[in-house]
Amino acid sequence: MSDLEELLRTDLRDAAEALPTDIDVDDLLHRGRRLRAARTRRHGLVAVAAAVVVGLAGWTGLALRTTSGVPDPAATPSIASPGSIVTFRTEAGSVPRSPYSVITATQSDGVLTLTGREQESDPGVRLASVSVNPKVATGTTISPRLSLWLIPGQIDWVDAHTTGPSSVGPYLARHGFLSASGVTVALVVAQQDQSSADWVDGVIWRATDGSLHSSAGTPVSTAVLSLSDASLTVYRDPGLKVVSFFDAMDGRGFTSTRDDLPARELVKTRLARESAGHGWEEFAVGILPPGASDPRVTTTSRGAEVATGVLQPDGAVTFVVRNRSDAEPRGSLISKVTYTDADGSTRTYRG
Repeated sequence: MSDLEELLRTDLRDAAEALPTDIDVDDLLHRGRRLRAARTRRHGLVAVAAAVVVGLAGWTGLALRTTSGVPDPAATPSIASPGSIVTFRTEAGSVPRSPYSVITATQSDGVLTLTGREQESDPGVRLASVSVNPKVATGTTISPRLSLWLIPGQIDWVDAHTTGPSSVGPYLARHGFLSASGVTVALVVAQQDQSSADWVDGVIWRATDGSLHSSAGTPVSTAVLSLSDASLTVYRDPGLKVVSFFDAMDGRGFTSTRDDLPARELVKTRLARESAGHGWEEFAVGILPPGASDPRVTTTSRGAEVATGVLQPDGAVTFVVRNRSDAEPRGSLISKVTYTDADGSTRTYRG
């Protein structure tokens, strides 16, 4: 056992003197390790247009500290109130920046109370009180820059979707689990004030069993497409009318677009991003019309990779094209896509 773990055990025992004697300190420490290890999986960028990905240094949920020098797991329950409180803190220089430096969600008697403090030393200001329903996802607009969502069960990540072209990004979603009520608290933060009163349409989340769910209650069709060194999760929600992909390669987050183009417009979203010291990376994501199959994608770059898959449960064929280059991308990554439609005829889409 390390000196740091021994110090943490001692502090936990001291903090537990006023609590019931059946609290297992070893179990608490074990859960802390698991939550800390899971921290790197819980980063997500929420975007409306596939144009620029903003770095994810920033708005993280942190537990109340008990021992100096121990990294805080993301949005964990405090020890003083097991499973009934999560605290989110704004890191210096984070983008987007929360209007509050500290936001605390506390659950008691079936009601969740959200309080905020502009500075650490300020008294808390009540932002909202909402009923907790462990069976359905519910959203509450707190302000033009802050939205609260309660999601059934424990989740790996959450992707928030905004109300259309009038919304101004970037957006960032953070979450923490309230084990006492069996719900996840998710906060969506906007960099600027939004014009719509209910500026978040809804959320899509991945449960710990890997399944995707939507606050609209509609089935989320999903496919995992494998590239040479990474996998991308492409998903479509007819309820929220969005197509998204999640890049798990380095946790850089989500890219989403409205799914309101005609079916003949195969390419749904494009993205180009620059990584310091690694050049440019460009993506294009497409979905064939219902009943179509056998996509043959011709790219404008010889080094581009193409991966295909089938969205389940709706059965639509999807494809992803990725290209890496030293120079900033210009023009379309896709020259054409040839496929077989539902009637057996050959069709060609030109990018």
